[in-house]
Amino acid sequence: MRVKFIGEDDAYVRCQTDGDISQDRFDPTREPLAQVLGDNVYGRRVLLGLEGSNYVDSSGVNWLLRCHKRFREAGGMLILHTPSPLVMQTLKVLKLDRVFYLADDLSAARELAGAAS
Repeated sequence: MRVKFIGEDDAYVRCQTDGDISQDRFDPTREPLAQVLGDNVYGRRVLLGLEGSNYVDSSGVNWLLRCHKRFREAGGMLILHTPSPLVMQTLKVLKLDRVFYLADDLSAARELAGAAS
């Protein structure tokens, strides 16, 4: 899995995953979001598009949960959006749709980021 930087403005930063969401796909000592956006990323609002990922395993879920916690602790916000059907199903089965800020698409993610201001 890779995290790609898409763009940013004053309100939020946009990124997108590419490939299966799994810690087996990246070095666990190097956090992908911090690698791409810097260590201060957790204090910002980040819209993370999941449309480039068709699968998430338990280690990927663990990574998402750790990121979510880091954002909350630093005063930022991680909004996941545009999940593939299989990724959405996995998150719902695990009831993580109640934990994460999750939006069906980019437009809804932008609204969610704005509503939290």
